[in-house]
Amino acid sequence: MCHSDLPPGQAAPDAVRREVDIPLPSGELMPALHVAAAPDAPGVLIAADMLGRSPYYEHLAALLAGAGFQALLPDVFFRQGPLPEPGAEAAIARRARLDEKQSLDDLHAAVDWLRTRSTTVPVGTVGFCMGGTFGLDLASTRDELVTVAYYGFPEPPAWVVSPPPRPIDLVGSLRGPVLAFWGEQDTTVGMESVERYTELAAANPQFEHAVLPGLGHGFLGSSDLGDPADPGGATWVRSVAHLRSHLLPS
Repeated sequence: MCHSDLPPGQAAPDAVRREVDIPLPSGELMPALHVAAAPDAPGVLIAADMLGRSPYYEHLAALLAGAGFQALLPDVFFRQGPLPEPGAEAAIARRARLDEKQSLDDLHAAVDWLRTRSTTVPVGTVGFCMGGTFGLDLASTRDELVTVAYYGFPEPPAWVVSPPPRPIDLVGSLRGPVLAFWGEQDTTVGMESVERYTELAAANPQFEHAVLPGLGHGFLGSSDLGDPADPGGATWVRSVAHLRSHLLPS
């Protein structure tokens, strides 16, 4: 299940929020939410799931700003428009109109936008589900990224109409610090493909991953991000530490 609403009781820190437009090579402008600890803080791109921008990811952007970053949450569905109604059925129908190779190009432009606004050269990415797939693709196609991927698809599902490149086909080019998470019971992604991917990704000495026992797809959405004793919450703590260790000056 993808992430939309914020679980109750999880407060976000105050942060400066603004709506921005990201220039694309096509001449279009991609709308995005920008939440910053400081104007020149290290940048972190958030790549959302097939539900797109939602209160959940806006919350994560505020948490990242509270940790010392500037977070950018782009709307890769800006060409398709908002969901006409909530739910997976409408989200799948909208995703069928998405050219995910083009979306990957859009995210490259978003990384470039963050890089010009930060005093640090590397840019962080945090992706979830569809966005996790994008994150793994980005980590195999450009340098100077610090990557976190939650339940990305090494092989995008067969029902996706216009998929991005398969991360498993690009894994030989995986570079930079990469931290990836999956749930042991993730039948949506398929753990056989995850096993194949992680075996090949181990050739990158900076690749780390964890498969969480007893958890399925989208486990972070029901986790307490502020509780390191919560298995899912502990992955978020680890993700922020991963980003801080590579992006924030010591």
